[in-house]
Amino acid sequence: MILGFSTQINGKPTDFVEKIWASIEDKYKIDNKYIFPEMYYECINKKLLKLVEAKPKIHTIREDPKDRWKVGMMIDFFINVRTKKMFRFAPVMPVVSVQTIEIYHFGEKAKSVCINGRKLKVLRVKELAQNDGFDTVEDFFAYFNEDFTGKIIHWTDLKY
Repeated sequence: MILGFSTQINGKPTDFVEKIWASIEDKYKIDNKYIFPEMYYECINKKLLKLVEAKPKIHTIREDPKDRWKVGMMIDFFINVRTKKMFRFAPVMPVVSVQTIEIYHFGEKAKSVCINGRKLKVLRVKELAQNDGFDTVEDFFAYFNEDFTGKIIHWTDLKY
């Protein structure tokens, strides 16, 4: 199933393409040398990848009101979805795990996050934000700026 990613949020570059590549590049190592699929080089040629040290984006958080995302489904990583410039920027990979997430902004649970019904400690919220591609917890809560219920879709083995 297609997962679309933004290249900018609030006018600021996300570097999600680079951060997702950083999360999967070890799968393309043989004898400590990288053997990348052709699309990696296509991304470089199209200037979709910058040469940056990116902290890996190892999952994504999405609404899923129809409960469509399941373990084993294949993820198609795209940018510019539903445009002429739509582009797959990473290999198709399986969903490794799915967790429910609730993000609270208001009331007594304000600025808190629950995963699978358990409230995360402050340091784990910071880890979650960084693992989802945000530079800071503040950026994370600025993006998720109201109460939110959805899923964390993982393509690595990490769980919270």
